[in-house]
Parts: sequence; C-alpha cells; structure tokens
Amino acid sequence: MNLEELRRDVENFNGDIDREYYLNWAGLKDEMNLSAIYDRYSGLFDPELIAEIRARRQGVGGEEERRLRYLQDFLTSTYLTERVKGLSSRVETMAATESVTVDGETMPFRLAAVKMANEEDSARRSRIFHARNQVVHRMNSTLMKRMNTMHAAAESLGYENYLALFNEIKGIDFEALSRIMQRFIADTEGLYRDGMGDLFQRVAGVPLEEGEKHDLAFVFRAKQFDRMFPKEPLVDVLKRTLDGVGIDLEKQKNIELDVEERPKKSPRAFVASIRVPGEIKLVIMPHGGHDDYTTLLHETGHAEHHAWCDAGLPVEYRYLGDVSVTESYAFLLEHLTTNESWLEHFLGVKDAAAFLDFQRLIKLYFLRRYGAKLRYELKLHSDGLEGMDLEYQRTLEAALVFRHPPSHYLNDVDDELYCAGYLRAWIFEAQLRGALRRKFGEDWFTTKEAGDFLKELWSQGQKHNVDELAGQLGYRGLSIDPLLQEFSP
Repeated sequence: MNLEELRRDVENFNGDIDREYYLNWAGLKDEMNLSAIYDRYSGLFDPELIAEIRARRQGVGGEEERRLRYLQDFLTSTYLTERVKGLSSRVETMAATESVTVDGETMPFRLAAVKMANEEDSARRSRIFHARNQVVHRMNSTLMKRMNTMHAAAESLGYENYLALFNEIKGIDFEALSRIMQRFIADTEGLYRDGMGDLFQRVAGVPLEEGEKHDLAFVFRAKQFDRMFPKEPLVDVLKRTLDGVGIDLEKQKNIELDVEERPKKSPRAFVASIRVPGEIKLVIMPHGGHDDYTTLLHETGHAEHHAWCDAGLPVEYRYLGDVSVTESYAFLLEHLTTNESWLEHFLGVKDAAAFLDFQRLIKLYFLRRYGAKLRYELKLHSDGLEGMDLEYQRTLEAALVFRHPPSHYLNDVDDELYCAGYLRAWIFEAQLRGALRRKFGEDWFTTKEAGDFLKELWSQGQKHNVDELAGQLGYRGLSIDPLLQEFSP
C-alpha cells in the first residue's frame, strides 16, 4: 500500500463525487451516475485495505495515528456507500425526474416542496404533501434494499451491526449523546408544546396534535416576516455581513455562488466542496422569506470554512475528520438571524421581538427533532428494518407531537448517524459564539478581528474535533450548558 497514492485518490474521489452531486442537485443534470465514479476508484473500496489501515494504526501514535484513523473512517464509510452506489443513484434520479400532479397542475417533485411551503390553502397543501408521499412510497423499495445492503456490509467487516461499526470509527458515544438529548427533550416539553401549539393554531389553523408535516412547512415558511426579509437584497446582505468581518466575497475566486432558479434544482441549499480550498460551489434556490437568509448564511459557513482551509494541510484534514466542525461554523453564521443587532444593522429591522421568539422556537424544534432522530436511528441500526416505519412514527411524534407519516422512515435518515454530527455542532456552536462575544463584544460580526480569529480556526480544516476545539477556546471540552441557557426562563 502506497499511502501517498491512496491520499491522492481520496482527494480526487471526493472532488468527482461532489461535482456529480452538484450537477444533479443544482438542476444541471438529470441523471446522477455515481457508479462510474466508484468504478474509477474501485481500489479504495477493498475490505483488505481497510483492515490494513486499521492494523497500521496500532503501531503508531501522534499525528500519523490521527491521519490513519480519519482514513479508516473515510474508507469504511465509502466502502459501505460503494456497495449501494447504484441504489443511491436510482433514488437521486427519481428525486430529480419524478413529478406530481395536483389539481391538474404538474410540477417537479423537488419544486413541489417549495410550492407546498408557500401554499396558504391547507387542503391544497395537504394534496401536494400526499402526492409527494406517493413518490416517497415508490422510493422506499429502493431505500429498503439500500439500507439492508449497508447493514449487511457493516457485518461483513466483522462488526456486530452498523451501529457498532460507527461507534468505533467515529469515536463518539452515541448512546451517551442520546441520553443527554432525551433529558433535553423532557426538560423543554412544556416550552415546546406551549410555543409550537400556539404557532400551529395561529398560522396553520390546526391544533398541534392534528397537524401534519406540510403544516410545519407552512408554519416555518413564516410569511408574516417576509417584509423583514426581502428576496432581492439577499446576496447583498450576505456580502455586507462578510465585509463586516473583513471578508470580500467578490474577491474569493474559489467560491462560486449559484442563486439561479431552475425547475429541477434542489430546494435544499448545499455546498459542493469539489476542491478544498480551490473550488467551492455555494448553491441556493431563493423562494422568499427568512429561510432564504438562514439557509444562505448556514451554507456560507461551510463554504468559508473550506475556502480558508490551509491548502498545505494533508488531505485527511481538508476533507475528512469530524463533520461537527464544519456544521458548527455553518450554525454560527446561521445564528446571526437570531441576533437583534445584526437584524437592525443589516436589514434595518427595529422591532424583532416576535421574530426572535419564532427563531428560538425553530431552534428548539430542531434540537428536539434531531434528538428524536438519533434515538430512532440507534434502534434502526442495531435492530434492523422490521417494524421501523411505526417506530419512526412513534419516536418522532413523541418528541414533536404533530403527525409523521411512517413512510418517511428511511427517506428521513442520513448515512453514518449524521444527526449526531448536527447535535454536537449545535452544542459547540453555542460555546464558540460565547467565546466570540467575550473576546470581541456582542457585535463581534462587525469586527475584522473576529474575522481573523475565525480564519485562524477555519485554516485548521477538520484536523481537530469539536471536543478539542472547545478546549482551545478555554472550555473543559464539549458542554451542553451554554446551549441549555438559551432556553432558560
């Protein structure tokens, strides 16, 4: 095994995969052909190679051990995804090419999600939702094969199950994190039910217990705040925000901003880091309202993190490592929309109390949702698929109350227990934000010094995990306490 050749292949593979996802999700290409890419790099997906990397880790320490651990994590994960590459391509192609017809109007599957969130007629909104669910039902046979194949592949590597595999290679105690989040869900039950119940009734016109996921999409679309978040200055606000911390987006030739509206473009904003730090695609399809701003800022956090990464770092630190790190930087910029001073400074909003209450409730919802998802996925990946559709429904409804279709039990799952990465990112982001306020004041986002501080963190790529970064900021490691304080009376 030649480690340098292996590392070069890892970088090229990541770039080719991200480019393929970019072209499909940006609506520039209907068919997603992952299989051809996996075939080109078939040498990466050899169980014997994974075993050799794992064995090499035992004989080294320090930086080399860390790099080998990141490689083992990556190679194991890509081995699993290689086993399902054809099934993954089939699902993504369906999402890009399927359409739904509602009341005589035919619309692309992805675009229908945007139309649903903007539809004020609850009956028509429900018809769009259930029409989209028919596509999800058709996807499920492929998703079932995909998940079963990944579970079997984990066992073929010598692990008890998929969960046991990721417990080892991620170095995260998923069960302990789940227990922390279950306590959080219990402690915020009253706050959530009161706030979300009032919001569903006022905006969607239904009690929380009778609401459905399409009602949530409409409620979170929050048209009542559109006047605060006009569509037209979206990109200008982003540029001025970055200017505040000394970053000129116009001069960042390694970031391409794609805001063009296309019928088959994914409604979910994303970043494709085709070359880190040289070629970053920042993609969003604006549809109006506060979500445009929060989403664009979130994805910009990813883009800036990758764009400022030290080009001299080894591939493991530029592409691999703890995903919670880049998600933390994404949440940091997204959180600006919950800052009263930022709203006034960049959008001229002088009375933001109602919107800030709304944003706090959104964050509470997502923390509870991902805590519930983690609990569900721990069972899914240890017990298998039998009966998991109803388990998904029970678990999500216990935490969020409104109705969840059991058919979403696989469509609502990201690989590698990524939901844990989000949870750890929310926890660390609260610590990072606290450090920025202490160092540079409440309006840290208007100081070049804060930008320099962030660039230094971003330059490290993902060499360190969030536990280590918390230590760098003066904390005793990762702690949920600063996050809990945001929901204290």
